Amino acid sequence: MKTREATFGAGASAVGAAKALGAALWTLPDRIADALYEWQRRASDRHHLRQLDDRLLEDIGLSRADVEGEAGKPFWMP
Repeated sequence: MKTREATFGAGASAVGAAKALGAALWTLPDRIADALYEWQRRASDRHHLRQLDDRLLEDIGLSRADVEGEAGKPFWMP
C-alpha cells in the first residue's frame, strides 16, 4: 500500500498541514470565548460564595477562611 506522500507527492503533507493550521485558527475565537465565559463564571461563583452566611457555609462544610481563600483568587486562576 502506498503512503500518502508516495501517491500525491510531498506537497500533500504541506496541504494537510495548512488545513490543520486553518482549522486551529478558526477555533481560536471559540477558545477565547470559552476562556472569557469561564473567567466570568469563576468571578460570579466566588462573589456568590462570599455572600453565603456562616450557617450555610457550615452546611456545605466550608469555613469563612476557606471562602476567603477561594474568593480572594484572581478570576483567571482555577
